[in-house]
Amino acid sequence: MPIPILASALQDGVEVIPGWEYIKNYGPIAVSVFLLKNYFAGSRNTWEMNFHGRVFIVTGGTSGLGASVVDELASKGAQLVLLVKNLHDEWVIDYVEGLREKHGNQLIYAEECDLNSLHSIRMFVSSWLNSRNPRRLDGVVLCAGESLPIGKPRQLSADGVEKQIAINYLANYHLLTLLAPAIRSQPSDRKVKILTTSCLSQVFGNVDLEDLLWEDRKYPSNTPWKVFGTSKLMLSCFVKEYQRRLDTYERSDKTSMSVRANIVNPGMMRSPSTKRFLSLGSIFGLMMYVLLYPILWIFLKSTYQGAQSFFYALSNPELNVRPGGSFIQECSVVQKKTKKELNDEEFQKKLYEETEKLINDIEKRSATRRNQSSTAANKKNKKKGKKQPAKKDEKEPEKPGISLMQTKGDALERELSKMDKTLPLFGDFSGNAPKSKENKYLKALDAKFEAQLASRNQAKTTSTEVTTEKPKSRKI
Repeated sequence: MPIPILASALQDGVEVIPGWEYIKNYGPIAVSVFLLKNYFAGSRNTWEMNFHGRVFIVTGGTSGLGASVVDELASKGAQLVLLVKNLHDEWVIDYVEGLREKHGNQLIYAEECDLNSLHSIRMFVSSWLNSRNPRRLDGVVLCAGESLPIGKPRQLSADGVEKQIAINYLANYHLLTLLAPAIRSQPSDRKVKILTTSCLSQVFGNVDLEDLLWEDRKYPSNTPWKVFGTSKLMLSCFVKEYQRRLDTYERSDKTSMSVRANIVNPGMMRSPSTKRFLSLGSIFGLMMYVLLYPILWIFLKSTYQGAQSFFYALSNPELNVRPGGSFIQECSVVQKKTKKELNDEEFQKKLYEETEKLINDIEKRSATRRNQSSTAANKKNKKKGKKQPAKKDEKEPEKPGISLMQTKGDALERELSKMDKTLPLFGDFSGNAPKSKENKYLKALDAKFEAQLASRNQAKTTSTEVTTEKPKSRKI
């Protein structure tokens, strides 16, 4: 028993404690490891979180940091829309259904939005905006990122852009600017939170307004963190300018804008991207990573520990009255900025405008390539004498129920491709834009599938018992 042992130790000395030699030799090491682990684990969020009925769009929500954020939000009753590369991937379907069963939360969905393709992002946002009434949106959490290991050559996105810049910066820029109409249309009393992921590597960033996409400069394969840091630095500058444009937007009801876009640094974590970077993307590097894992376990956070600053940013009501564009690290707002670009509003404005032009040009080039590929394929089939199979007027089998917009989104993409048109990049969503043929078609398309979605939702709600402790299912 502990009490007799302690009494004997006080009376006869600590040598009478069983195993004292082991305690004396290894005790200080164990205590040191515990203290180091506790220190590097970082701060914990202490604010109460209750997200029942709130709607969040999340990128990178199937692994690493994003998976920890999604798991916590799902446990608090939030309605989640996970943006994934392939909506019909069996692993994604199992993942979403597993989250629903684990937390008893049926309001978890996935939508197809490949951040590697600007066209895919546009198609998702087109489907999201294609609604008779503005969809509810309480937050956008951007956790997806790309970090290439040392020694690898330049890798390109589907649009031919350096991959780290394409995913870490252009994809987030494109998604948020296209979603701006949905964000601005939220009621003024709804505290919308937009969170982007930053990293200390942005101190290595070097932004050249004449070469934002790192096309003219030689790719530093031995120091890829320079490109990664540049993409994170540009993202941070964009968020600050994006917040200023939200603040200056004049709402029709003359109320102030309650949207806050902030930048979160989760710290060094044992995330999949970190593992890929440290393992050099090789089998030998992976073996070294496994051997060094005990050390990494002490000095690097878990993804859940890294997500604490995200929970802080989402749940702390004090951030609702603070200006947006803040840096959040270790569950607190960091005042000191390490790069001059982060204090230069004129630079941030130029970066915003130059990126807008680049995305416009990239999308035009990508659309041209798609059309040329389609034309070449048609000519090839015609030359070989292949005939297109006759279309049958049959309904396709219903996809797994992890997407509410799937039926509508598929039809929208098919019809827009027929029309050889896309929605405007930065169009007038204020209601003053002239009604075009395409706008009329989108409204008709929305009405056509609204009944199908309503009937499917009705079938789900009638077959599921709803308790007072859980929010009622709602269509987004």
